[in-house]
Amino acid sequence: MQHAGTAARVLREPGLPAALCFHLLFGLLLAIRTISSFTPPIETSVEVELVAPDALTPPAPPAPTPVTPPPPTAEVASPPQPAPTTTPPDKPATPPAPRPAEPPAMITARTLHSESVLANPRSRGTREALKTLEVSERIEQLCNLEAMSQIHAWKAEFEPDRVVAYAMAGIKLTKSALEAEGAAFRSRKQWYGLRFRCEMAANGKVAGFQFRVGEAIPRSEWAAHDLPPEH
Repeated sequence: MQHAGTAARVLREPGLPAALCFHLLFGLLLAIRTISSFTPPIETSVEVELVAPDALTPPAPPAPTPVTPPPPTAEVASPPQPAPTTTPPDKPATPPAPRPAEPPAMITARTLHSESVLANPRSRGTREALKTLEVSERIEQLCNLEAMSQIHAWKAEFEPDRVVAYAMAGIKLTKSALEAEGAAFRSRKQWYGLRFRCEMAANGKVAGFQFRVGEAIPRSEWAAHDLPPEH
């Protein structure tokens, strides 16, 4: 009875058939969409080719193409360079020659002895002999006497018994002094070099005396300088 009433209502209302058709069409579209969503996926096949292990080795690279070198170009010869000049090494400076050692200073006598020696009674003969000599010879003998006394007083180990003022070199003699650069004296049968300067006073006596004793003179040189071994 209800369905009959509904149909009668549709017939009485003209817009109801259009709405009903719309609902039916919408329901049909939903049903089609639902069915399509449940369609199973279509399987796709992939072909796989088995390759032997030797086929996995990469192919050898192609041999390189030989490159032909370009023809050699002519070299331009450079002008010869002058040889480098080398500065010779500086020569070591020649050390200056050592200065010759200065001879020791001469000893200056503080006390003169020739006058006291001649005053001794044992020198009486010497005093008398001096009176007979010329002035130059008397000065030489007085200076020789002073030299022997001064050498013994300076070093007692020397016992001079003779002096030769001109033995090794000449002498310089004036009225006031006698200089002997190459004299010699004998002590205990050995000759030694000697240098002295003897100053004379106006009264004929020794007023000052300086001397320096040298080295022993080799015996082989005695004869050449008239140096007797005795007397």
